Amino acid sequence: MSGKQKPYEISSDVFVTGTLIWYSYICPREVWLMSRQIVPYQDDRRLEYGRAVHKVHSDETFLIMEGMRVDSYNTETGVVVEVKCSSKHLESARAQLRYYLYRLKEVGVKAVGVVRVPDEGVEERLEEVDEGKVLEDIKRVKAIVALERPPEKVRVKYCKRCAYREFCWPV
Repeated sequence: MSGKQKPYEISSDVFVTGTLIWYSYICPREVWLMSRQIVPYQDDRRLEYGRAVHKVHSDETFLIMEGMRVDSYNTETGVVVEVKCSSKHLESARAQLRYYLYRLKEVGVKAVGVVRVPDEGVEERLEEVDEGKVLEDIKRVKAIVALERPPEKVRVKYCKRCAYREFCWPV
């Protein structure tokens, strides 16, 4: 890449991702771990469930750009869909979707977003993107990633079901 660095670039080949945006609303430590390719326990039942929900409710053809992989994009309607397993994290899902819409707009793609929680029948539409919020989210992720060490452990309500739980809270 040449020219001015984009706000979502961490370096010339490392980008803020939609997933990092999503996790920044849940646990900064997860953001740091993921940014270092420290993966959670892959056989965690919640991760397996999430993969199964995505397999059933996402399109075979999805949209991929540097730092993002959209679950579903309909070129005819311009609708970007982000599929989630639970409505417990709607704020995070909205932030992730805002990031995708921001990135698409930047390359000239006009789109609207939908957060879909199929198991709960929840569907939220997002038509306007607050670019200031997106840039704040990006800035927050970049600050976490720039840390030399992971953020301190802070027990939150999601820890007991987190696929990283043994990394942070060994038995």
